[in-house]
Amino acid sequence: MELRVENLAVIERAEARFGARLNAITGETGAGKSVLLSALGLALGGRADPDLVRRGAERATSSAAFDDPPAPVAESCRALGVAVEETLVLTRELSASGRSAARANGSMVPATALRDLGAQLVDVQGQGASSLWLREAEQRSALDSLGGEEAVGVLRRVAELWSLRQENQAETERRRSLRARQRGELEQARRDLSELEAADLRQGEDVQLRQERDRLAHAARLREAAAGLRGAVSGGGGESGAADRLAGALHAARAARGIDPELDLLLDQAEGTVEGLRELQLSFSSYVTQLPDDSRGLADAEERLELLERLARRHGGSLDAALARRDEASRLLQAVDEGEGDLERLRVRLAELELELASESERLSAVRGRVAQGLARAVTSDLRRMLMPKAEFQVRIWQMEDQDGIPRRDGARLTAGPTGWDRVSFDLSANPGDPPRPLSEVASGGELSRVALALLSHLTRESGVSTVVFDEIDQGLGGEAANRVGDLMREVANRHQVICITHLAPIAARADTHLVVAKSEREGRPYSEIIAVDGPQRVEEVARLLAGEATPGAARAHAEELLLAVGAGRGLD
Repeated sequence: MELRVENLAVIERAEARFGARLNAITGETGAGKSVLLSALGLALGGRADPDLVRRGAERATSSAAFDDPPAPVAESCRALGVAVEETLVLTRELSASGRSAARANGSMVPATALRDLGAQLVDVQGQGASSLWLREAEQRSALDSLGGEEAVGVLRRVAELWSLRQENQAETERRRSLRARQRGELEQARRDLSELEAADLRQGEDVQLRQERDRLAHAARLREAAAGLRGAVSGGGGESGAADRLAGALHAARAARGIDPELDLLLDQAEGTVEGLRELQLSFSSYVTQLPDDSRGLADAEERLELLERLARRHGGSLDAALARRDEASRLLQAVDEGEGDLERLRVRLAELELELASESERLSAVRGRVAQGLARAVTSDLRRMLMPKAEFQVRIWQMEDQDGIPRRDGARLTAGPTGWDRVSFDLSANPGDPPRPLSEVASGGELSRVALALLSHLTRESGVSTVVFDEIDQGLGGEAANRVGDLMREVANRHQVICITHLAPIAARADTHLVVAKSEREGRPYSEIIAVDGPQRVEEVARLLAGEATPGAARAHAEELLLAVGAGRGLD
């Protein structure tokens, strides 16, 4: 990786060319080492703070170039429409007004795209990195990252099942809450439906009943009227009715048929009228016969009408409104019945989800258990190499019972979440006889730094990143422990490009490439530059780290010995 910076804080223009293996960055306090890290973060899509723009400049620029980016990164670039051949250059421009622009190989991209690409290329472990290992979530995540594709697959399935379980419980609660809010309405609907169904209402029944009631109430008058009309048509008591008289006159008039067509037409009409009168006679007779003479029927009709009118008043003012209320109550209660069925289906589905979630969580626990054993052995070995000869590192995995949790096969219910039901703790026994306890309780600053480095040395094996940055995670170390830490960093550098910002001579001496951030002043303004040192210059810098500003002859001699001892003493003469 190469880093180019312009007009960023104390850096006017600088270029850092990092070697393929272990790179050390040193410099005096305040020289700008942290600015270099800020520049890298800016190029990788980090927060664009306009205060970083050098005073007097209009804009700052930071570019990070990567040779032969891995296939996933190239694929991500192609998805962005960015052409990648042998080199990928991520660039960020920041104006003093706060506006920024992001580019990948010269093509404009969102800053979030730089961040996504950067996360695939570089892993930055800052000064507070060791404190991450005090958090359970980070410990569990680290364990899962070592589980490879198997852990990733099972973890993804656990997260999916957990999400489905949460959705199921939310829907169940929503339906129960709705039922609770509707309880009064449901009780009223049951009462109304019972009353209205018992009445066996029919559309238009009230109109028909009123007609029937009036007919029954006035049956005598109706019979009298119909009988009089029937008598007028058919006659009675020795008198001829209209039909008979018209028929007799028509019989006499037929003798004149055929003389005058107009009369013939009238005779035809008269014959039709006779037939009509005969039919009317029969209809009146039938009507009189069918007219009821039923006081009980009248009482029943009036009673039924009274019921219908009472129901109409209670349920909307009309029979149609009462019928609508009956249908509405029926639909509501049917929906409740269906809702009960839905609740039962939700309960059945919840049991299925929890069964599968328990199975997958158990699988995940098994994977974590296997990984934990290997990680504990490896970190313990590394700690002992770094002058913690009696250290014991353990990865503790356990579960907590919860009556609302996920059922295990033995019947116990366990607290669970999207990462399964495991609790994870990285425990350390630093001294003989001390029981292992969580890192947050037992580790000193130097011990925690060594644990962090040991963990990182193994976690980076599974990482797809090409570059790992350590920002002074060696704080709190010194002496032989620093030598051992440097050796472990060199091992990490066998797999990745490593950039280490350090203040320890033993680590700087082990670097394959040594860069110094040097600070100077011109015309009353601070300037910083990045210098690749080798030979005598490197001796002087290592001696400064060993002895401070004085760099006495003894410190210089010690620096030469140190560089020679670690195989970095070429060109010292």
